[in-house]
Amino acid sequence: MSIRKKKLPIAALERIDDLCAEFERKWQSNEPPTIESMLAKDISPVEQDVLLAELIVLDIDYRRRRGETPTKQEYLDRFQEKSKVINDVLNEGDRRIGAFEPPTVGRLAELFPALEIIELIGAGGMGAVYKARQSGLDRLVALKILPEEFGHDVKFALRFTREARTLAKLSHPNIVSVYEFGNVEDTYYFLMEFVDGSTLRDIVKAGQLAPEHALAIVPHLCDALQFAHDKGIVHRDIKPENILVAVDGVVKIADFGLSRILGNESQQEMLTGTHQVMGTPRYMAPEQLEGSHNVDHRADIYSLGVVFYEMLTGELPIGRFAAPSKKVEIDVRLDEVVLRTLEKEPQLRYQHASQVKSDVQSITSTSNSALARTVVYEAKPQDDQESATASLAHQELAGRMLLTRRQLLERVEKSLQPLFRGQVLQVLFGIALIVLGVQCWARNTEIPHRVVSGVILHVYGVIVIAQGLLVCTRIRKIDYSKSVVEIRNKLDSLRSGYLRAGVVIGFVWWLMWIPVAVALGFDAVVVYRNSLVPSLVIGIIGLVVSVWLYWRALRTGNASAESWRRKLAGESIAAAYLALDEIENAQIH
Repeated sequence: MSIRKKKLPIAALERIDDLCAEFERKWQSNEPPTIESMLAKDISPVEQDVLLAELIVLDIDYRRRRGETPTKQEYLDRFQEKSKVINDVLNEGDRRIGAFEPPTVGRLAELFPALEIIELIGAGGMGAVYKARQSGLDRLVALKILPEEFGHDVKFALRFTREARTLAKLSHPNIVSVYEFGNVEDTYYFLMEFVDGSTLRDIVKAGQLAPEHALAIVPHLCDALQFAHDKGIVHRDIKPENILVAVDGVVKIADFGLSRILGNESQQEMLTGTHQVMGTPRYMAPEQLEGSHNVDHRADIYSLGVVFYEMLTGELPIGRFAAPSKKVEIDVRLDEVVLRTLEKEPQLRYQHASQVKSDVQSITSTSNSALARTVVYEAKPQDDQESATASLAHQELAGRMLLTRRQLLERVEKSLQPLFRGQVLQVLFGIALIVLGVQCWARNTEIPHRVVSGVILHVYGVIVIAQGLLVCTRIRKIDYSKSVVEIRNKLDSLRSGYLRAGVVIGFVWWLMWIPVAVALGFDAVVVYRNSLVPSLVIGIIGLVVSVWLYWRALRTGNASAESWRRKLAGESIAAAYLALDEIENAQIH
């Protein structure tokens, strides 16, 4: 049986974890232990095999950090009676290479019968995340599936349980909780807290992040990083995609320690071959990019600085970049904070994430970050405790405002969807009218009234289609990342086009029913004078009266014109205006 297939009791795994941790502590204290010394402990033969495999992987890693090049043969010579274990752990021949393809929802339903798999949330090089429900606990969860090739890598299998157990103990309000982990049929997974919200990447990309929002988010990131760093865990891949902002404004970091689980520096070739990257280059500290083996928690602080700079300016600090205050109106004292996190030399950066939080809160508590001043100024002295409380309250408010704006704009977008679908149906109706008109006159070119009725339907159908496409186009042209004023202008334009369409399409129907009746075979409507004249008189009167009342309701100068416009534009557009009004009333821009 392969080492990775052996099942051990939790108590045995904990003993192995403790011995591996002791092994690493000695290496980190510059007192390299021998593998033989750790194997001398009083443990069962099966545990010894698993422990040996773990220790060999760790030994290779630490020796490579010192510039050594350990070989497989060396370990075979040292542990001749354990050749099968060594061949198993160092054999990479069964590793699968290829781009990661997320499993289907149906496949996951087979693998995880206790879960109701709802949908795929997102996928990337480091796995796929699905929204699911635990029926027994009646709660939503996030199911993260790791790339399948890792299930065929013995070193990964040995590392997964030990590292995952450590991550599951990371209980912090700003870190996505891990509820469960394991593997099913070589598919490794994490069952995690489901965060209903958006990634910071989505928010930055949508242009919805003001400086005060960035200042609200950073302290929470610092809290999470400091907590993890105190536990000896380095994230190594801090970037907007791994930062979640919940609908209630809570900020959480996801994928903590995943890079450690998926592979350390010694597995770079394997990870590159399968499109995996231990850290995203644009956010990685210089020592990570250089492949240094001395990467520690300060690499996370550098990545935090990149994210901070991007939140403030919308740009990445690449090459010779300007200080944040040169790009956006913020307190210039923040320049020093951001630039210090971005120092190339780790020893010149902040040494602890808590220091970044302290400086940011110190600056925001002595200034109104909403005013975003770009000059240093003297603030009125106030009690430190009150200042910190006020700053925290402002940050929480900014976070909630950010998510509130996003939710309301999503309401605007969703409220217009029924209107869009209605216009698509209108286009189909227009096509039907054209077809009806064609069949009305095409086979009856010798009958004048049928030719005239067919042409009228043909022209009317084209107008119906054009108006429907006009409204659909205006709906699609609304850019929800723009300011509320710009969105309102687009909505005004949409409503104007829709109301004009009502006149051209709706009121004309007072007369259009006549050619439709002819096309359907009721020629008596026009053939007999007693039918045609009353129909035309009623139709013309109805059209004129409708248009006159419509004009009076909407004419400039009428105090109730705006109210009538909203009523006549329908529920979809009215709901969109209501959401925009809520944004403006809350002074969210």
